[in-house]
Amino acid sequence: MDRTQHQSYKPWQIGAFPKKHSDVELLKDSDDGLEIDLIFYEPNQTITVKFAYTEVYRVIDEGRRLKQLQHLPLPMEETVYMVSNSDIVQELVDESCGMLETRDVLHYFIVTDNDCIDVITKADVKPQLGKKC
Repeated sequence: MDRTQHQSYKPWQIGAFPKKHSDVELLKDSDDGLEIDLIFYEPNQTITVKFAYTEVYRVIDEGRRLKQLQHLPLPMEETVYMVSNSDIVQELVDESCGMLETRDVLHYFIVTDNDCIDVITKADVKPQLGKKC
């Protein structure tokens, strides 16, 4: 069964990220939260997306997300999306045995040339953006 077919993707922070090639430069999980540095090769810029709190995150090579890729809004014009009807959120809710509800969390999906990163965070905690020189 294809659990990803009912997911929908809404761009987050339209225009905040360059449109050219990108990769994950750093992924750091610490007491301060999850920090993801994304390098954009043109114009040689690094943008940090920081999540102060995460419930779950995963990184998967884009070549291993083939089932999901067929349902994505291609071409992917943005770098970060919010996902509705998320299979990962549903799995987390099921596993929590009533400790979480789907309305309590948001699923962010980050796309680079080589990786897909899913981040599930509390609904009231918004990611922060920063630029590195």
